Amino acid sequence: MKHGLTTALAAVAIMVGAAGCTSGGSDGAARGATQQLTAAKACADGTYTWLNVSQRPVVNAMAVTTRKSGHKVSTRGVKPVARYTVSVRAEGAARPGKQVIRGLAQHLKPTLGDAFTLVDRTGRTTTYDKHDSYGVRTAKTSGRYVTATAYDLFEADFRYACGDKTVGTGHVVSWDPTEAEIILECGEKLSKEASGGAREAARLGCREGDPARA
Repeated sequence: MKHGLTTALAAVAIMVGAAGCTSGGSDGAARGATQQLTAAKACADGTYTWLNVSQRPVVNAMAVTTRKSGHKVSTRGVKPVARYTVSVRAEGAARPGKQVIRGLAQHLKPTLGDAFTLVDRTGRTTTYDKHDSYGVRTAKTSGRYVTATAYDLFEADFRYACGDKTVGTGHVVSWDPTEAEIILECGEKLSKEASGGAREAARLGCREGDPARA
C-alpha cells in the first residue's frame, strides 16, 4: 500500500484535457445554444482545484481467531465488516464521475508515484469477494490472531473552473485498488514499518491492552 499523503493538503489547481461539460442556458434560442457550446468548449480545458484531500486505511473484511504455535493462520476466513462505495457528488456543471476521479489520481501522482491509480467506476463497493489466493503464515506462539483485508481510502472536495469562473463543485470518494492482506498476532507489538491497514486491523480486532494495539 502507498503512504505519505498528509490530510488536508493545500488547494492545488491542475489542468485537465477531458471531454466537455454541460452548462446552463435556454434550449430553444440559437443564441442560447451558441453560448452553451462555447461554455462546453471552455470546460474541456478547465482546471480542478482540490481541497481537503485525505487518505486513511480502511478494513473491509476481518476475522479474529485463536491459534496454537505452529498452526497455519490465513486470510481465507475473513468476513465483511464494512463497505465503502466509489462516489462523485457534484453541483453545477457536472463532469463525468470517471474523469473527476482520474483528475484526483493525477493530482496525487507527484506524492504517491506515477503508477498510482484510483478505482474510477462509480457505484463500485469494497464488498469482499472470494479470492484465488490468500495470505498465510505460521503462528509463532499460541494466542489471538487477526486476519484482514484493507485499502487506502481517499476523499476530496473539488472545484471545477472554466476560465476564471467556477462552474462546478463536488466531493469524491475512492480507493487505491491495491488490497492489503493482513495477518497479525495481538500478543506481538507491531513494527514501526507496519502499514496503516495493519494498525487499523489491530485496533478493531485486538483487545485493549494487547501489545499489537500499543
